Amino acid sequence: MARQRKIKRYNYGSLSMRRRRGRWLKVLLFILLLGGLTFLGYCVAKSLGDLQNRPEPESSLPESSLVSEIVPPDDPSSAPESSAPAAEEEEIRAAVMPAADAADPARAATFLASLDETLYNTVVVELKSSDGVLAYQSAVPLAATCGAISSSAMTMDELESLAAAIEEAGFTPAAWLYTLEDDVASHATYETSYLYENQTGVTWLDQAADQGGRSWLNPYMPAAREYLSAIAGEVAEAGFAQIFAAGLQYPDTRYPQQMGYGPYQDTMTLTEALQAALDEMVSAAARYDAEVIPVYAGEGYLGEADDLYGGSPAAITAEKVSVILPEGRESAVLAAIPDTEALIPVVGESQLAALETADIRQYLVQ
Repeated sequence: MARQRKIKRYNYGSLSMRRRRGRWLKVLLFILLLGGLTFLGYCVAKSLGDLQNRPEPESSLPESSLVSEIVPPDDPSSAPESSAPAAEEEEIRAAVMPAADAADPARAATFLASLDETLYNTVVVELKSSDGVLAYQSAVPLAATCGAISSSAMTMDELESLAAAIEEAGFTPAAWLYTLEDDVASHATYETSYLYENQTGVTWLDQAADQGGRSWLNPYMPAAREYLSAIAGEVAEAGFAQIFAAGLQYPDTRYPQQMGYGPYQDTMTLTEALQAALDEMVSAAARYDAEVIPVYAGEGYLGEADDLYGGSPAAITAEKVSVILPEGRESAVLAAIPDTEALIPVVGESQLAALETADIRQYLVQ
């Protein structure tokens, strides 16, 4: 009997269905994945575009602060230009208050009320005389030990009140100090004076003692310069905005050969020693926003007083200068002064017309 052949049957229909479902699932997943990637790309692109188009945030710092961060501050070409005009310094038109008025508040008030404000804006008070006597009770040690303080001297509180009263009346308080012309402090110690023929312990006098000879402060001596600068600082601290430094010179003497400058003579020239004395006073006063104005004899610019200044006073550097104009020679002296813009001439009332003719608007009327 013939062997029956076995026939294996495959369900093609159900296999094809499973395969078709698998393909569709893959297609669907691919579509979903592609859509997700597309959406993600869109979101990223949109975010980048928003960042590029977003306006700059406003800074809380002022514009000048931003500029200083970008541009080095020491670059002058980058500094913003200021549209505000520079403040012009007030011209000095000064009157001198008599010593008796300065010592009495009531008289001082009367004097201030009498001043013509169209002619004057500054009031000068003499606080150190040509003898070296102080009109106020200085706290500088040498002033007390040498007897420089007057018996009728104002207290420091009274001095400050005087400066305040001048200012409240509408004027600038100024002081007049004789500097190297000083017969008191120069006698107190040999470390401040000229030495007779440079002998240690022997003070030089500008004339014979029996003829009224006086000693002077020596600008070569550090102690003399320190004394003057301490007084300048003290007066400035009391409220005096300007200090006229008179007597900043060498003695007018018949005995110059015997006048010894001391151990520091070879360290400076005559002009440099005067400059050093002035500079130290200027530095002391500047700590209280005050200025020191040297006062010279007008003849010094005409070559007639070289012994007083070691040459012309024009060689001494100062921001402002005051010159005592000899009456009748105003034009000659003014013509010899290199810079009259910074000049405050010391004149009498009768000389004001000469200043007007020379177009000089500053003055100190004695």
